[in-house]
Amino acid sequence: MKWMFLLAVTLMFGSVNYAQTKTVSSKKTGVLTAAGAEFSLTSTSDGKYYFSFHNSMGRSNDTSKIVFKNKKVAGDFINKIGRAFAAKDGTSFYIEYPNYKIRLLTEMNVVFMIVDEPGKAQSTFRITKENYSDVNVL
Repeated sequence: MKWMFLLAVTLMFGSVNYAQTKTVSSKKTGVLTAAGAEFSLTSTSDGKYYFSFHNSMGRSNDTSKIVFKNKKVAGDFINKIGRAFAAKDGTSFYIEYPNYKIRLLTEMNVVFMIVDEPGKAQSTFRITKENYSDVNVL
C-alpha cells in the first residue's frame, strides 16, 4: 500500500515538473503567452514581430495586433514599456510608428497601452509587471 502511494506522489510531482519545463522551453521558440494575460509576441519567418493583445475596450474575442518590422524595433518597444514601469504615476509616453500611435500611461504600478491605428477603433491593454517580465525576453 505504501509503495502505491509513493508511486502516485512521484508521478504527480513528475508531471507538474514536466509541465513547467514545457512552458519554459516554449519561450525559446519566440512565442510568448501568459495565462490570463491574453497577449503574445511572435516572430515570423520574414523577420517581422507581432505583438497581439486582447483589446480591453472591445468584445471578449477582440484581438489587436502591432506589427514591428524587425527584432530591434520590437525590442525597443519592450524597453519603452520597461521605462514606463520605472516612471512615476500619471506619466505618459508617446510612441509613433508609421501605422500606429501608441500611448503608455503609468498608473499604480500598471502600464496602460492605448493604441490608435488609422481606420480602426482605439484599443487598450493593461500590462502588469508580471506580464512585462514574461514578454521582456528579446
